Amino acid sequence: MGKFIKKICLCIGAVVIGLASALTMAATKAYAADYYISTTGNDSNSGNLKAPFASIAKAQAVASSGDTVYIMGGTYKKFNIAKSDNVYNYVVDITKSGITYEAYSMSDMPTFDFSNITTSKRVAAFRIARGVTDVTITGINVTGVPVGTQKQSECFRVEGNVTLNRVTCHDNAANGFYFVNHGTGTCYRCDSYNNIGVKGISMGNTDGFGAHGEGVTFKECRAWNCSDDGYDCLTSTGTNTFDTCWAYNMNAGGDSNGFKIGGYAMGTPPAVAPVHTVKNCLSASNGAHGFYANHQPGKSATWTNNTAYNNKFGNFDMLERVSTSDATDIPGTREVLHNNISFGGVALKDANLPNENVTDNSWNKSGVSVTADDFQSLDASQMTRPRGKDGELPDITFMHLNSNSDLNGLGCF
Repeated sequence: MGKFIKKICLCIGAVVIGLASALTMAATKAYAADYYISTTGNDSNSGNLKAPFASIAKAQAVASSGDTVYIMGGTYKKFNIAKSDNVYNYVVDITKSGITYEAYSMSDMPTFDFSNITTSKRVAAFRIARGVTDVTITGINVTGVPVGTQKQSECFRVEGNVTLNRVTCHDNAANGFYFVNHGTGTCYRCDSYNNIGVKGISMGNTDGFGAHGEGVTFKECRAWNCSDDGYDCLTSTGTNTFDTCWAYNMNAGGDSNGFKIGGYAMGTPPAVAPVHTVKNCLSASNGAHGFYANHQPGKSATWTNNTAYNNKFGNFDMLERVSTSDATDIPGTREVLHNNISFGGVALKDANLPNENVTDNSWNKSGVSVTADDFQSLDASQMTRPRGKDGELPDITFMHLNSNSDLNGLGCF
């Protein structure tokens, strides 16, 4: 009997412990919650679909990791500055990890218009704060970010970790996407265009995409008509990947490269400079270089199956520096280029590469030549056409090879 009673007590104890544990878990987080914001919402509301909040700030305050904040369509123009320091006004300051911010309907994507924000300091319209991870932002437009007399402003300043999906930054006086310091993440099917700074002040600091942090992946992104570079890796300490991305018409007054992959300028490079990946990308009609190694102190990238057209200072420029400790410029000796196409400009410059590093490109593959007849179209403006219904790159004929071209198998199409 004693053993039987003891066994019953043990069972009851286990049940009590299990129940207590379940209650604790339930109290902590029973399930992921959904919240909503609307241009007609109120931050005194409950935040549900029928009574949405008015601001991301309020939604973030009540949300927890794993939750989703749905953003209703319309234009958001009323903002309070969430935080300031000596240099920046941070308008929408993301300080919690693990939250998703998503358009309620991808057919009615919301717009955030920051044109009324003061320029007493640099503006960071959205900031992903240092140490914040696993944030996702999907399906929004950002416009009107001002710069005033500041050196630069940013639509997205990423110091933490974020995935940006189908996000567009357009018609700003600010960088579109700016990963800096410890910033990491992914830009997928994002666009950055008509972002132009002030002449003599910020024009040369206004890129479409800036990868200056610890490593970013860009896939199926586009940049056009920005006043500095389409994509810029200056001072990056991490490895960046550019896959099926486009750059067009950087001619507004800054450096004007399509893809500027590398370099540290006056900054101190890491002991071993990162090596980036540039593949299946298209760069056309830019005021400087199409693809540029930009004084990298070592190998800048592996460049594979890219297409460059009519870039003013050269389609592929592989300029390097001797090492991280010797800033002397040299024609690149370490770059790797395979299966690329160049047309309408200098194919390859500032390169002193071993033969095995440069194979099967349009300018050195045996038995091929490049003429206008190889391509279905030379109308680069097609690169700015609207995206498909799921955010896919538009269906274009520009630089697509004709079926009888001897270049088939090369380039990005």
